[in-house]
Amino acid sequence: MGQALSIKSCDFHAAENNEEHHTKAISSQHLTLRRGQSFTITLNFRAPTHTFLSALKKVALIAQTGEQPSKINKTQAIFPISSLGDQKGWSAAVEERDAQHWTVSVSTPVDAVIGHYSLLLQVSGRKQYPLGQFTLLFNPWNRDDAVFLQNEAERTEYVLNQNGFIYLGTADCIQEEPWDFGQFEKDVMDLSLKLLSMDKQVKDWNQPAHVARVVGALLHALKKKSVLPISQTQAAQEGALLYKRRGSVPILRQWLTGQGRAVYETQAWVSAAVACTVLRCLGIPARVVTTFDSAQGTVGSLLVDEYYSEEGLQNGEGQRGHIWVFQTSVECWMNRPDLSQGYGGWQILHPRTPNGVGVLGSCSLVPVRAVKEGELQLDPAVPELFAAVNASCVVWKCCEDGKLELTNSNRKDVGNCISTKVVGSDRCEDITQNYKYPAGSLQEKEVLERVQKERLKLGKDNGMCPPSCEPWDPLHMFFEASSSIPLSGDGQLSVTLINPTEEEKKVHLVIGAQALYYNGVLAAGLWRKKQFFMLKPNQGNSLWPQQTPCTHMILSWAPPMGSQRQLLAPWCSLLFNTYTFTYTVTQHLYIHSDTLRGPQSQLQLDKYTAHPVVRKHLGRPTECRTGSPLSRLGSLHPDDPQKAVLKNEEGPARKMYQAFQTEGRCTRVPSLF
Repeated sequence: MGQALSIKSCDFHAAENNEEHHTKAISSQHLTLRRGQSFTITLNFRAPTHTFLSALKKVALIAQTGEQPSKINKTQAIFPISSLGDQKGWSAAVEERDAQHWTVSVSTPVDAVIGHYSLLLQVSGRKQYPLGQFTLLFNPWNRDDAVFLQNEAERTEYVLNQNGFIYLGTADCIQEEPWDFGQFEKDVMDLSLKLLSMDKQVKDWNQPAHVARVVGALLHALKKKSVLPISQTQAAQEGALLYKRRGSVPILRQWLTGQGRAVYETQAWVSAAVACTVLRCLGIPARVVTTFDSAQGTVGSLLVDEYYSEEGLQNGEGQRGHIWVFQTSVECWMNRPDLSQGYGGWQILHPRTPNGVGVLGSCSLVPVRAVKEGELQLDPAVPELFAAVNASCVVWKCCEDGKLELTNSNRKDVGNCISTKVVGSDRCEDITQNYKYPAGSLQEKEVLERVQKERLKLGKDNGMCPPSCEPWDPLHMFFEASSSIPLSGDGQLSVTLINPTEEEKKVHLVIGAQALYYNGVLAAGLWRKKQFFMLKPNQGNSLWPQQTPCTHMILSWAPPMGSQRQLLAPWCSLLFNTYTFTYTVTQHLYIHSDTLRGPQSQLQLDKYTAHPVVRKHLGRPTECRTGSPLSRLGSLHPDDPQKAVLKNEEGPARKMYQAFQTEGRCTRVPSLF
């Protein structure tokens, strides 16, 4: 009876099943499923089957994946077609039947191995009929799947949305980079599984944590092999690409097949974007996150040393670690049954230098909560990730005699702006609170103290408390610059010095600008200017450096054409009196270019900063209301629009200092107490 049973065809109902499984964007012809959710197929037989109904238990389905399918490694399942199904494992149940057609509901386990599957019909334990191919993915819609995400809007954003933004620039001038993730383009699923096939541990493909680490490690290795250095001849081509919408798919094709668009070293953030594409395609919720002013290369130390010459020029020789202007990473959402309770949720995919433990030794998957709580023992990558958002930056002056002189340090500037795209919107969301407690809070203090004790216990250097650099005499310096400047345009820079003491101070001020790469490495020195003057005691009623304790200078520059991902770094170095105390301040400015080009004579407006120009002679001072904090403290001079009259010219310098502090919008407002 079983030998006479013969299959004619099998209808996978791909369009209907894919609609139910949220995979219709991938294909309407190839059956693409999410595990833990049933699907329907129709078996069409060559002859009537009513005589075989009593022998249904002899008819079974076989689902298998991988090069060597095996029940032991969960890559093969043999299950009978019966009248009842099992929702917890592989099962099949007849829903409808007639003489020559069976409509069968097939269920897959919620912990099934993902990948390309073959489905076969087995009759009487011997003869097998191939029915077709299908692909099984993770299922964020199933409550029992490790990647389950409860909020539908978040599932739409982090799994189904093919378009988004990557945030670059600086913390003061965040730039949106439109990005096509393209996870549902026709060949992306095949490319993603081809990438995954480089890992031979197919039995572990049922674990999203394993799959995510494999994806991160392999993409990092491919990126290192495929990213090209950018030369002067390639700079023009790279610049032209800025005006085209970018995406992951051409890059993924280039890395895996050699067909697609090459990637240059100035596009280092693409690794996170491509990883996000692959993870979303496989059904793991993912997003790209940008940390501005991120400490990198610290090997877990919470101190980053920066070296400058006596005239304020950056010197990176021998420097361990840098403060990157921005650093991108990818987060993915999942439960972590392999860790203690409470560490599920968003996980950071952190590629690192291989340690000889296979592909997984090249990438860590770190809970965001572990970084926030400073759980150094949870994963080898936690110390480095914790330092990235909590390190202190110590600035040293390299003297002519070879000695190093401490200038200043500031931990508050590191990791205080972490951004990603808002769910269901094109806006930018600040998620810094996910990575660290509010500055100055009791929780932050407790975490830092615990990390310090743990590092000492492990025999690490303290690396927590920067040495004191307080001068004998107080002096205040306010440094302000536009948050961005147009390509080949000008920017404004101002420095205000306030002497709140009763003594006159001799000041040596050096101001200049350097071009930096996004990773904090010096690209080129552009210009610098020296100025010597006396700061009179406790006054602030004049602008000329030779006469007052308050110096307000407006300088401009025209940055050179070059890599689009260079940033301008104006700096100011201050040396006063005989104590040879130096304070160096640097601000990062983003060099941007509009995506819409118009005539060269067309005025370019900076949406972050407004610079007033008054051409009409004024009979009296006019209130100035602009985006500039310094301008808002005063008014325009009737004879010279670039001169300002301080509102509190009758008050002491202390009031001026408090006014700056109250404003709270100055780019950097360090105090020299």
